Parts: sequence; C-alpha cells; structure tokens
Amino acid sequence: MEQAIDQAREKKRLLAGCMYFFLVNGALVLMTSSLLVFLMQDYHLSYDQGGLLLTTQAVGSITTSFLSGPLSIWIGRKRTLLLAAFGFCISFLLITLMPPLPILLLALFLSGLAWGISNNLVNFLVVRATDGNSSQISRVHTVFSIGGFLAPLLVALAVRLDLSWRWPAAVIAVLSLGLIVYTRFMPVPESKKRTGDKKPVSLTFLKKWRLYLFMTMLFLYVGIEVGFSGWLVTYLTTWRNLEASLAQTLLSTLWIAMIVGRIITSIFGQYYRKDRFLLLEAIGISASALLLILAIQPGWLVVAVVLLGLSMSAFYGMVVANASWLVAESTIASGLLMSLGGLGASLMPLIAGIYADSSGIAAGL
Repeated sequence: MEQAIDQAREKKRLLAGCMYFFLVNGALVLMTSSLLVFLMQDYHLSYDQGGLLLTTQAVGSITTSFLSGPLSIWIGRKRTLLLAAFGFCISFLLITLMPPLPILLLALFLSGLAWGISNNLVNFLVVRATDGNSSQISRVHTVFSIGGFLAPLLVALAVRLDLSWRWPAAVIAVLSLGLIVYTRFMPVPESKKRTGDKKPVSLTFLKKWRLYLFMTMLFLYVGIEVGFSGWLVTYLTTWRNLEASLAQTLLSTLWIAMIVGRIITSIFGQYYRKDRFLLLEAIGISASALLLILAIQPGWLVVAVVLLGLSMSAFYGMVVANASWLVAESTIASGLLMSLGGLGASLMPLIAGIYADSSGIAAGL
C-alpha cells in the first residue's frame, strides 16, 4: 500500500516536472516569435532574414530530434533534461545581452537544441507515465499553451511600460534557472540496463507505415503553428496597421484559445474517435487561417485568431496519443517521430519570410 502511494507521488512529481518543461518550452518558442519584430528593427533585418532567425531556432530543434534518443541512453534521461534546462537558461541570457548577430543566431540555435531535447524526452516520459491516455496528455500539453500565452503578454506589458524587450527575455532565463533546480530532484525513470551481451537496438518500428503518416501530420501541423505564431505580430502591425501592444495581445489570445481547446479536449477528448477529431481540427485550421488572411476589420481578425487557436489546440496532443504505442516503444522512435515536426518548424517560417520579402507579409502567410 505504501509502495503504491509512493509511486503515485513520484508520478505526480514527474508530471509536474514535465509540465514545468512545457511551460518554459512554450514561453521560449513564443517569446522568440513575439520579439521578432523588435529584433528585426534593432538588427535592421529584412523579412527573409527575420525568417532565418526563427528557422535557426527550429534547426536546433530538429537536430536534437535525431540525437536526444541516443543521448538519453548514453548519459541518462535526467542528465539529458538537465542539459536542456541549461540550454534554455544560457541561450536566453545571451539574447538578453543583445549580442552581435552571429552570436544571436548561435543563441537561438542553442535554444532550439534545448527545445528539441525537452520536447522529445518529455513527450516520451508523459506517454510512459500516462499509458497513452489522450486526456492526460492533452492536460500536459495545455501547460505548453500557457507558456505560449504568457510570453507575448510579457512583451505587450513591456511595450506598455516603455521597457526594453530584453526584460521579457530575462524572465525566461530566470524561469529556466528554476527549471535546473527542479530537474535535479525530479524522479526521472531511467532505462533498464541489460546485463551480459548487449542486444542491438530494435528498429522494427521503421517498418510500420503509420509512423510515416504521423510524421507527415506533425510536419504540417508544427510548420503551421510556428509559421503563424512567428509571423502573426509582424503581419498585424505591418499589414493590418495594429498597434504593437494590441498585436501582442492577439498573439496571446491565440494561445488563450489553445488553452481553452486543450482543457476541453482533456475533459471530453476520450469520448470521441481521435481520427475524426483530427479531421475536424484540420478543417478548422484551414478555414480560420483563410479568414485571418482575408479579414480587414479588427473584430474579424479577433474571430479568426480565436478560431485558429481552438482548431490548433489539441492537434499535436492527439497525434501523440494516436502514436503512443510508437512513442512508448523507445526514445529513438519518439525522436524520429518528432523530427518531422521540427523540420516543418524549420522550413515554414523561412519560406514565409522569403515570400514576404518579395510579395508582402500577407503572401508569406
């Protein structure tokens, strides 16, 4: 009985740590997007160069999609998570110092490395701890949305108070410092070491066609999420002539809608077929994205942003829940699955920036 209670407590501490990682992860990704318009101004960058900033971060993420699995086997899962926490802290500390452009790109790449490591390993740990329960997975992913909501809100507050954009970036560095401390005492289950002759790592999951279906879904979804999140503030300020603080607030509204959607999914998602839920969200994403591009009046822009957030809210979590049997198989399978999401995040902002530079930001979106 006492052993069961201890296991339940450890599970809660583990999930709390995973939520902390997703909070910082969401804040980090959206902080970069929120600061993009200010970084472009201060560094005198064009649209395609601005897209390169987002892509550099995403390239770091996709790099670790292939490395996080073997890394967690070589040095252990807890040490791998600690590396991610240090990466968060150091990268945003560098960004706060407003270094020369090459160092800024290096800091963004480092933040992407931390993003990829934590994303892959935390998803793996959550699936293992919850036995692939879609409601519990969605609940953990809701915290990512909370981080995404807080980041642009901090930037909007800094704009209102006439503070430097460096202050919100410093907040992420401080949050990451706390993450380092928590991870040190986090009950992370390590992989069981085999005695005797070592057996080669099984790659049988590569023969399962559904792996490539889920990889394609994540490629498209993460590319859309990072693309719209990354360019939304720039689009609203330069194309729709909204004030910077209002544009930041709309970006936070996008993530409020995602929080609401993920909470609803965590409560009711288990009662609906996951494949139909994904199809419904895909239709919603397409329709609301089109409305966002065509809308002129601020009211319709708000409607489009809210619908886009609701439509995107549970897509990632539902794909992970559908692929739970693959994610739980090994960290290598998990990393490979997430790698296509990282590739989408790498390509979409850059492609959007290239189109925006030649034909305007609306064409980029």
